[in-house]
Amino acid sequence: MTRAQPELTLDAVQDDLCVARVPLFQGLTHDQQVEVARFAHPTNLDSAEQIYSAGSEMSQLLVVHTGQVKISRTNAAGQEQLIRVLGPGDFIGEFAFLTGAKPDHAAEAVSNTQLCVFRHADLGRLAEKHPSIGLRMLQGVSRRLADTEARLASVISGSVGSRLADYLLSLPGKHGPQGTVEVELPLAKKDIASLMSTTPESLSRQLRKLTDAGMISQVVQGRITITDVNALNNLSSPTTSN
Repeated sequence: MTRAQPELTLDAVQDDLCVARVPLFQGLTHDQQVEVARFAHPTNLDSAEQIYSAGSEMSQLLVVHTGQVKISRTNAAGQEQLIRVLGPGDFIGEFAFLTGAKPDHAAEAVSNTQLCVFRHADLGRLAEKHPSIGLRMLQGVSRRLADTEARLASVISGSVGSRLADYLLSLPGKHGPQGTVEVELPLAKKDIASLMSTTPESLSRQLRKLTDAGMISQVVQGRITITDVNALNNLSSPTTSN
């Protein structure tokens, strides 16, 4: 991780509190959030810049302020498996903070990204002073575990088509005429395929099937218009895997 920025001034803290975006700190008052933000170290990353690798020392909590960060593992065959993508307000590094263990995954910026970084020592003192931070950290870990279990159940019981339908419906959308919804793919197709535990080729086939079925249309690269939301909703329900 590189290019740490100067410490936040009081005016900068009050103008843009990255900690205010994070569920971890939302149990605090504004004044308490300003106090917490004084411990934040703003760090800018370029697209595709690695933040840390598996097995590296991890003594920081990383909060995404702007941009995206992908978390991935590499299997024995050298293939990357995308685990999840963090957006503004998400955080990583709490496992190392709670257990002292080194990460078994790597983190990389998907786009130009700004992080608010907290040293574990500072975070420990803040958690002692504000117990809600520790509670919300455990709640965040629990939600992440629930999401992982839901994804596993989807892989086991659902088809690639149903997983794709579910993914498209989960994206932020812009409503258009006649009930259509336009969504923008936030990742490269190879990363979306990895996130869905499938191959890029299978993902492309499923996109063509949905297009041929009239559920979606693809006019601009990276943008998809959902033309039949009800049909896509029906497809997203787990069915027999293919």
